[in-house]
Order: sequence, then C-alpha cells, then structure tokens
Amino acid sequence: MNYCSKVKDSLNYIEKNLDNKITLDILANKVHLSKYYYHRLFCKMVGVSVNKYVNQRRMEKAVEELIFTNQPIMDIALKYQYSSQEAFSRAFRRCYSVTPGKYRRMYAGCHSNVSNTFVYSKQNMNIAA
Repeated sequence: MNYCSKVKDSLNYIEKNLDNKITLDILANKVHLSKYYYHRLFCKMVGVSVNKYVNQRRMEKAVEELIFTNQPIMDIALKYQYSSQEAFSRAFRRCYSVTPGKYRRMYAGCHSNVSNTFVYSKQNMNIAA
C-alpha cells in the first residue's frame, strides 16, 4: 500500500476544500485509513498535526485575501470556517501579532513585501514523489 500517495491525496483534498469543513474523520475516510493511523502517518510525513496544517493553510489563504481583495474581514473569517470575526482575529493575532485590519493596512499595496509566517508548501515537505 502506498501511504505516501494517500497523504498526497489528502493534501490535495485539503487545498481544494479550505473553505469547507475538514475533519480528521473526513480525511481518514477519504484515504480509507483509521483516524489514528492516518493522523500518525500525516504527522510523520508533513511534520505537523492535521488540524495545525489545515489551520495554517486557512490562515495563509485568509492573508492573501486580506491583501489582494477588499472583502470584509467578517466574510473572510466565515469563509475559512471561523465562527466569528472575533475568533478569526484572535487566531490571526496569535499567528501574526497584529489584528487582521492592521495587517491589511500595513500590507495593502505592498504585495512584494508580504511574507507568510507559515510556509508549508508541498516542496518543503518530506514526501517522496
């Protein structure tokens, strides 16, 4: 059984569904593994837990939308599965040490200076091709 391809498949699923509900149950079922085994495999291959990875990818996409669109912060928060703008702002502040509104004001128009705190691209993961 090729477990590497199963994790890659789940990473592709995550990328396509960042604005939908994603749970460990859903991902494990998609690749036909138990939750326990899938989570261990994912952590070993990606380097972080499933929830942390999903949250980080959502935050990265939210940052892109903050900078490159004029969408209201509330809409971005709801799109990426945060229950409220307050919950989104707390999570955002933990990651970037500023509020989403301040981040937008700081980096709007300065697209070349933007650097994400989290960089978990597929090239950086220890997953064999």
